[in-house]
Amino acid sequence: MTTTLPRTRVVDERSMGAGTTVRFVLLVVLLLVSCGYVMGGITRAFSHPAGFGRMGCLLASGGDPFHGTALDSLLSASSQSKAYDACTARYEPQLPWWVSLAWPVLLLAVACLLFWGLPAWKARRGRVVPLAAIDHDGAIGRLLEEFAAVAGLARVPRVVVDPAAPSTGAVVFGSNRRPTVCLHGGLLARRRTDPEGFRAVLLHEMAHIRHGDVTVTYVTVAVWRAFVVVVLVPAVAYFVRSAVRMSPMLRPAELPALTRGVALMAFMVVLVYLARADVLRHREIYADRAAMRWGADPRGWAVATPPPARSAARRALAAFAELWRTHPRWDLRRDSLTDSAALFGIRALPLFLTGAAATLINYQAQTATSRWNGLWAEHVRVLLSAGLITAVVGIALWRSVAHAVLTGRRVPSGVRAGLWLGAGMAVGELVVDDVTLFRWLPARPEVLALVVLAGGVIVWWATQCAHLWVRVWRGRTIRPAMLLGLAAMCLVLSAWFAWWQRSGTFFAMGTPLDLTRLYEPSALESVPEAYRTTPVAAMVNLGKVTSGPLTLPAIAALWIVPLLAWVIRPAAGTPAWVRGAVQGGDEETPGRAEDAVPSLRGVLLAGVLGGASGWSALVGVMAVLHTRQPAPGQLTRHFAVGYYAWALVALGAAAATAALVASARARRFRLLTALIAAQAATAVAFAGTFVLASTDGCVQPLNTLVRTCDWRPGMSWPVFHYLMGPALLLGALTAVVAAMAVAAVAAVRSSRGPSAWSAAPAWPPGGQGRGTAARRVWVGALCAAALGVTATAMADTPRQTSRPGTASLARTPDVPVSDRTRQVQVIIWYAYGGEDLVGRFMTTSRAFTGLLVQGKGTIEESRVRPYCAAFLRISRDAGDYFRVPDPQAQSHWKRFTTQLEGAGRTCEQATARSDGELLMASVRQLVGAAASASATTARMNAVASKLPLPGPRSPR
Repeated sequence: MTTTLPRTRVVDERSMGAGTTVRFVLLVVLLLVSCGYVMGGITRAFSHPAGFGRMGCLLASGGDPFHGTALDSLLSASSQSKAYDACTARYEPQLPWWVSLAWPVLLLAVACLLFWGLPAWKARRGRVVPLAAIDHDGAIGRLLEEFAAVAGLARVPRVVVDPAAPSTGAVVFGSNRRPTVCLHGGLLARRRTDPEGFRAVLLHEMAHIRHGDVTVTYVTVAVWRAFVVVVLVPAVAYFVRSAVRMSPMLRPAELPALTRGVALMAFMVVLVYLARADVLRHREIYADRAAMRWGADPRGWAVATPPPARSAARRALAAFAELWRTHPRWDLRRDSLTDSAALFGIRALPLFLTGAAATLINYQAQTATSRWNGLWAEHVRVLLSAGLITAVVGIALWRSVAHAVLTGRRVPSGVRAGLWLGAGMAVGELVVDDVTLFRWLPARPEVLALVVLAGGVIVWWATQCAHLWVRVWRGRTIRPAMLLGLAAMCLVLSAWFAWWQRSGTFFAMGTPLDLTRLYEPSALESVPEAYRTTPVAAMVNLGKVTSGPLTLPAIAALWIVPLLAWVIRPAAGTPAWVRGAVQGGDEETPGRAEDAVPSLRGVLLAGVLGGASGWSALVGVMAVLHTRQPAPGQLTRHFAVGYYAWALVALGAAAATAALVASARARRFRLLTALIAAQAATAVAFAGTFVLASTDGCVQPLNTLVRTCDWRPGMSWPVFHYLMGPALLLGALTAVVAAMAVAAVAAVRSSRGPSAWSAAPAWPPGGQGRGTAARRVWVGALCAAALGVTATAMADTPRQTSRPGTASLARTPDVPVSDRTRQVQVIIWYAYGGEDLVGRFMTTSRAFTGLLVQGKGTIEESRVRPYCAAFLRISRDAGDYFRVPDPQAQSHWKRFTTQLEGAGRTCEQATARSDGELLMASVRQLVGAAASASATTARMNAVASKLPLPGPRSPR
């Protein structure tokens, strides 16, 4: 099933969306989100009533931002979550909801003023003059009317002249509805000497108006300049102020975060400028080609250019300088007049910048909207980031693939492009505090390689998916197929971002990577040994990943979307969309034979083979476990859990076998065929293993859990229902690994010369539709099964409702703390609540003692009860407060809270019984509590003796 192509292949750049407007949208969204994040953080810093910033509550909880990992800091906070929440509410309160929105609204207001003010400023009197003041005979005006009509404009734009500008060009500013064309003085002089060049310049500017470039360009300019005024300048001033006023005590922890803040601003400047310049260069080429279609003479682009540099260093320097230019080189512009390849290529820089921008948007939106931290808010954020990446990168991929197919060139694999995208996402993580907090680098920076790899795999899949659909699509336009592929790509990226936010960041922070410890909810040493085995650990952790609501739908999309391509009947001739996209040439030339679509029969046979191997693997597992089967009546849950974990391993073996066979037989589309075969094998193996488990006991050498033969689906279904999600995820992961391995081996073999390694047979070219109905039946059955299995796996599955890791982090970090850090922790613990608690106790105790002395042996119970309640309240508040960071002081503090609670309860009993002896017993307990409180403060004074108390302002 190959697409016939013209011999002379020039692809019309208008046949597919350019994707440049959405790149402008990406920049605007980035600037708005960054405004809320940066200025919201600065506003919150100024609103803090205490003088320790965002580190105060962390240090008071015993966290170590100076030397500990980011994970250790989270452990300290989450292990005392109630006290930490109360502390942040008092000393680090969230801003009102409207403040988070006020800054982006202010940015938009300033941008609107600039958008409407910039054209007026550019067209002000004294700088430009109306065209009528120079065009006395109206000749230029008539030409402009002609050019506007050729360009299809509804009316002639306003035209002004800058007589002082010596260049021979022109510029358009304003908006699409009210554009203004400014002719430079040198251009008017050129009209007489080079009328064709004059015509080319004006048609080029008319093309900008026709394409709607004016509004998006100047909106981006206005938002960027507003960002400079509203965010960049105040942020730099704040960072300078913070650096000057930085406390020596907190400098080791504040300096990395402050440096990242400065780096973020610098990175934003570079990112926005480079991304905007790259888009503008593309817009120029689009305008050039439109001008030539409208009759411009190509000689208008005959501008002398310097010869190319000979040395590698000079070429590299020239390429670097090209990145910063808003107009492409003249030689590239001339070449693009006859070949549109420059508009369809995939370049590293836009991919890198897009990945970085998406990471910044994702993290900054999460921080700026932290008060809305529910599951719905998380989905909105990840869909925003994933949607922007998909719109920018996905459209570029489809354009590149379509151009390569239509011109008979080799379709790029997409791996290199994906690695650049992933590199941008990884670098973006380094300029925000998501995985670093108070450190220069994350505790496990190697985990960021997973981000790079994820970008490579997702773009690899998206490229193959685009290639497959471009090869088979027969409609009048490619857009429906492209929208389907982009929707799937967006879903997969959303699932990735959701997992990274909930789990991946914790790996980078220092969560142990070994599977035997990952699933332990509290890092307890009492976890049974059976649960520490790799199969069980893998089963539990895969189950955690699939508990996210986006994971299983994303897995289904990975193989359903490409599978649907086999439904389309092979084309008998050139598809309509190809005829509309390709200009001229012989339409009977076949496409590249090595890019032919593989036979679906071979892919499904690989799936059946893999399913059979899964059955065999489970039979082997059951035979081995039969030798270890406990005696009757002694079956333990640990043994059963191990059995089902090994059943999951058998399902993984089925997927791996199918993926290896399918990808090895495919010359192209290795990842897609591996995914389809692996998921089909998982379904086949799952059915077989369920039958084997439900008939356990019927084959004596395979008896594992029971010893009597019976049909027991009800016993097996709950566990196999749990295994569905992990099995689907494991199948997708093994398919990716298998496809990567086969592709690597194929690359090595091809580098050594021609190979006899044969590929699977492909669909025949032309209109042979034999087997189309059967394919549609099989595809329909597989899609229905995939959707049914996905829905079943998601049904009644516990869903994550809070940020993961918080439950599994509820333990105290066991890391050594330096003496200096201990001093700071103790001081801030005392300042943030310890002093208040001790003061309340001493004041209440003195008042209570005074009451007893005044009573001279007789006192009314009604006057005593408030003091009893006060002691209990202080004891409760002390128990709810942070543990003292110093172990010795904590032991005194624990004794203090226990004695104070006992005194309060004894006091209540004394007043209830009117028992003076009990009241005196409570007094003795108060004396002991006072001694413990004094011992606590004495120990803290000893710890902090060499460090002066900075004296934060009293909390309001």
